Amino acid sequence: MALATSYNVDGVKGARENLENLLKTVEPTETPLYSTLSQSAAPKATLNEWLVDSLEDPAGASGNIDGVDLDLSTAKNLIDSRARLTNRVATLRDYFAVSRQAEMVDVAHGGSLFSSSKAKSLIQLKRSIEVAIASGNDQSAGSAVAGATMAGLGVFSDPAATGNTFGTALQQGFRAVSGSRVALASLTESAFRGLLQSVYTASGAKTKFKLFAGPAVMNAITDYTRSTVTDGNFQFTQDVSGKSLVRSVLSYISDYGQIDIIPDLFLGRFDGTPSGTDTALNTVNTDRAYLIPDDDTVSLKFLEGISVMELPDNGGGKRAFSEAMLTLRVGNPRALGSIE
Repeated sequence: MALATSYNVDGVKGARENLENLLKTVEPTETPLYSTLSQSAAPKATLNEWLVDSLEDPAGASGNIDGVDLDLSTAKNLIDSRARLTNRVATLRDYFAVSRQAEMVDVAHGGSLFSSSKAKSLIQLKRSIEVAIASGNDQSAGSAVAGATMAGLGVFSDPAATGNTFGTALQQGFRAVSGSRVALASLTESAFRGLLQSVYTASGAKTKFKLFAGPAVMNAITDYTRSTVTDGNFQFTQDVSGKSLVRSVLSYISDYGQIDIIPDLFLGRFDGTPSGTDTALNTVNTDRAYLIPDDDTVSLKFLEGISVMELPDNGGGKRAFSEAMLTLRVGNPRALGSIE
């Protein structure tokens, strides 16, 4: 007996598809650095520059001899210790286009394909900004064959950085300090306290910090509370009457200030061939983290804020791009710490 079943009544026979009006982005979209860092005044040139200065060691407790005339030959040039730090403005852009015919077609999840493309482009641009802020790229000037690149936190937090950002001996005197960068493989709680101590000793910053951390760093810090880890960590008793056992560290209060720990999946990537502990643009760097004071030490400066520019339709359909022109200013690199 012939029988119509769900197996033989297919699209040819008139079976309808059940495509929901649902479109879900499955890639990470959170950009904590971009969302959290303060924005300072817009630059007025494509090379942003700022001055840093250091202080001499204290003179000590010995006073001056009474009744002795001043010896002006011992006067000091207190301006000579200043240095100029810089960073380039980078233009980040994301193109998109939709043909005239495609814009007329009824597609899930409904609405205009051009509008959907615009919304997606803005998300992609925001992710690119996050990568640029947290990258290991050094700054470079633009040319006829390559756009300008801004230096990322990977450079400003590197105690051994040279290149275009710390190219002179005077500039290198203001780099992040020795001990402020720790390898993830040796990130015991003692090593983490040593990192914080190094930052405090160099900058005097005993304040609130934010630690933007990759997944492996998050796990390592959470392990500080686990009595099973053989790092001499403490044991503790926790009230679980509410049937919840907390094994997560979101805030770490140290001798040198409180550190809020924020997960970030876009740290320590490199636009080009990565070296050291940097990863390629399409690879999550699980081992990187940046320690930043919760003030205006690190700020973003936009020559042009995030915007969308529609281009002329020459017959093929609507075209546009989203764009931002920005740079990163690190007022005091000595106040930064990092994990790699």
